Amino acid sequence: MALLVSRPRVAVAIAAGLFALILVLRFAAGTAGDAVSFLYVVPIAVVAVALGERAGLIAGTAAFILASGWAVREGVDLTPLGYVIRAGVFLLIGDLVGRFATGLRALEAESARHFELSLDMICVAGFDGYFKRVNPAFERILGYSEEDLLGRPFLDFVHPDDRQRTEEEAAAISEGTSTAQFRNRYFDKNGEVHWIEWASQPLPAEEMIYAVARDVTDRKALEQELQRLSHHDSLTGLFNRRRFEEELRRQLAYTRRYGSGGALLVIDVDRFKQINDSLGHAAGDRALCQVAALLRDNLRGSDVVARDPELRTRREGDGIGAEPDPEAVLARLGGDEFVVLLPEVEERGAQAVAERLARTVRESVLRVEGQEIHLEISVGVALFDEYGRPGELELLAAADRAMYAVKAAGGDGATVVAVGG
Repeated sequence: MALLVSRPRVAVAIAAGLFALILVLRFAAGTAGDAVSFLYVVPIAVVAVALGERAGLIAGTAAFILASGWAVREGVDLTPLGYVIRAGVFLLIGDLVGRFATGLRALEAESARHFELSLDMICVAGFDGYFKRVNPAFERILGYSEEDLLGRPFLDFVHPDDRQRTEEEAAAISEGTSTAQFRNRYFDKNGEVHWIEWASQPLPAEEMIYAVARDVTDRKALEQELQRLSHHDSLTGLFNRRRFEEELRRQLAYTRRYGSGGALLVIDVDRFKQINDSLGHAAGDRALCQVAALLRDNLRGSDVVARDPELRTRREGDGIGAEPDPEAVLARLGGDEFVVLLPEVEERGAQAVAERLARTVRESVLRVEGQEIHLEISVGVALFDEYGRPGELELLAAADRAMYAVKAAGGDGATVVAVGG
């Protein structure tokens, strides 16, 4: 059919040849060849398929004239009803086949336009791991030509970290499983990474995969940013209270299972209200950001004890979930209050960290509108034992009380309270 549509002259030539062949068969069969009349539907259909409904009606008319002319010449006894029936059959065949072919061509044209103009990436891939057909959106988004994409296995374009997942997904598809919202990363021609979201449908009989993909790089970046904002303080960039509470719960659960205590530090900026009242909230925000930076820069990995490798191996064998960060966790609880979680540290080490942080802030200077502001902090330290005691709320409350005790004594210092057991 595609050949007939693309080359109408060939179709007309074939139809003319078929008409001639039918006439030859007529003369060869004589009057006994009346059944040959039914062969006229073949050239009628050929013309209708190639040129549409109108051409099909013309071909049907031509067939009727030829058939009637032969009948008159040979003296075939046909009633008027017989001529009407023949005319009706030939014209109906030309009309119906022409309508069907026209509708089918319109549908194919619409499908082709959708394939070519779609903003989404549409492709056909084989079970052999190669693209068989891709639309222009692939080149627009990834920069590769159609020849580049068809000439290499599609895994060549996938980010190395996603190839195993992509292979597993392709294997599942080849077994008849459809894909919805499968995401992996593709490299474009310039080496940039794009997040691609796929929906696919296999056709096992043809060993083909029909797929639609969408570049969701911007959406992925937005999701990651929203995820970051949900866990981070918007002013200082530190963890927020929600994320810190998650980390604290995780650490205490780890401690209860493997027996490794630690410390919690609650930190408050001294005389912060005076800074806000005298210099404005912008100066207060700058003070908070500076304190946050000083705390972050002065919490080192050496502030905590490295975990026993044997303990880590045993834990991994138990198949427990994500291990808490072995280094200090710093967060802003709100206002001018910060908190630090020190895993696997003893009282002396926690005291040393708290005093160093207080000293670092004391030695810093904040310059606002030509004025120098000397910042100070009060640090309260609460210890938790190897059984993860006390619980989250009690631990925070104890560290908070210790911090206020420092404030009551004039601030700019640190004190430790042991509340485990």
